[in-house]
Amino acid sequence: MKLVLAALHIEPSPRAVPLGPAMLASALRLALPEIETRLLDLFLGQSAAECADRILASDPDAVGLSVYVWNRPLFLEIAAILKARRPSLVIFAGGAEATADLAGVAAEPSIDFVLPGEGELIIQEAMGRLLAGERITDSLRPVPVDDLGALPSPYLDGTMDLGNYTGALWELSRGCPFKCDFCFESRGTAGIRRIPMARVEAELAIFAESGIREVFVLDPTFNFHKDEAKAILRLIAERAPHIHFFFEIRSEFIDREMAELFAGIRCTLQIGLQSAHLDVLKRIGRSFDPGDFEAKLLLLHQAGVPYGFDLIYGLPGDSLDGFCASLDFAMSLVPNHLDVFRLSVLPGTRLAETATGLGLSYEAQNPYQVLSSPGFPAEDLARAGQIALGCDAFYNQGRAVPWFSLVQEALETSASELFEAFATFIEGRNGEDLTLLQRDFVIACFGERGDELMGSVAADLVSYFGFAGELMESAEASEYLVSFHHHPQELLGQLQGGPPSLEELVFCLQAHPCQARLFVQDGEVDLEVLEG
Repeated sequence: MKLVLAALHIEPSPRAVPLGPAMLASALRLALPEIETRLLDLFLGQSAAECADRILASDPDAVGLSVYVWNRPLFLEIAAILKARRPSLVIFAGGAEATADLAGVAAEPSIDFVLPGEGELIIQEAMGRLLAGERITDSLRPVPVDDLGALPSPYLDGTMDLGNYTGALWELSRGCPFKCDFCFESRGTAGIRRIPMARVEAELAIFAESGIREVFVLDPTFNFHKDEAKAILRLIAERAPHIHFFFEIRSEFIDREMAELFAGIRCTLQIGLQSAHLDVLKRIGRSFDPGDFEAKLLLLHQAGVPYGFDLIYGLPGDSLDGFCASLDFAMSLVPNHLDVFRLSVLPGTRLAETATGLGLSYEAQNPYQVLSSPGFPAEDLARAGQIALGCDAFYNQGRAVPWFSLVQEALETSASELFEAFATFIEGRNGEDLTLLQRDFVIACFGERGDELMGSVAADLVSYFGFAGELMESAEASEYLVSFHHHPQELLGQLQGGPPSLEELVFCLQAHPCQARLFVQDGEVDLEVLEG
């Protein structure tokens, strides 16, 4: 029997790794080696017909689809094409969306059955029945894996060839100790089950030898078990110091030793703040101590660990003003990035069960976004969306971390107001260079205040860090010719030892219109000022 297990990713990236399907393939390889299983990577940018052609090219007898919120519509379109072309083909679905909305996915005429929950044991049952000639018409019951150590690793048994990828997904545990109403992660499972440390060490050795650059740890709270987390961080520092790791953590479990261990490796941390208001968080099963949060973040900041936050707008009990206050609080803690999302009322979550009582109106189909609530009408949600767009463009994509606070303080405005103004400024200007848009924006902002000198210094900061960042990330550009209002080397010299205020920079710098050539040398951005 030939089986195709298909993963449908958002886009090609180091995160586009089919770990879920690979885990199923490893389980089948162990229990039913007579099944010929192929992993297939598909992407949202491909048409349904193209994806169907790629699946059928393997001449499979059965196809498994790993369904998530973002890929459900396209996967179902693909399944319909497959059934139309080959009615005898067995098509089944698994994954988070198929588990959360089991009835909805199972009702699709092109889906023969659904494998909900953890898939390793349940797929062995399903494929064994198909091998025996049985026709499966009903979805199987979930079968949790009690002992994760009994599962084979697709990284260790040869199922996954990391030579085909630039990154890896790494599962260290399953389950979540928290009960956030908007999340499906902890429903249906009790407690946390961990991957044995021997397997962790072996997989880390594979990562270190493979040449991959990034590893994304899937645990929703990596540092919940502090001792185990610290042991893994020490292993990474010893055996994979060249790889960049991404972790999701909770602030309350950070201590000074952990902060220093994070600082000892290449990593980025993501922290789910969601809101800075305790009354809002209580409504969704979360807690918050702002004093403790700031103290724990200070440990990371002092250690030099990059971290970012998640925020959600549209939460029950929140408002536009409340969301803006949360965003401004988050920005006051100087994150390396800030990811802002509209609330989605996902199938299978407690929030979906309580939404009516909370007065939430939301989309019935993917992406299930909230449309209005008693404190957050549709027009305010639209404004919050503009602020989120401005934040992503101006701060995240715009590489504004080194200079944002200088500009914000000089303009005497809040971060949320600045982001909303930038979103308005860039409307209809798609395709223009983002650094140039930021530069023009800050010049315009200071010009409205009559502070042209501050605007020129701010523009030079934007230009240097923006184009330097583009150079470091670009696979094509080797240098940029950049215009400055002041001598860029003198400007950078003033930033050594901690940035002064923008006003102090104005007094320290003399006007010196020039151009400079920015280029990469020995892995760092260098510059050459071109006089005249």
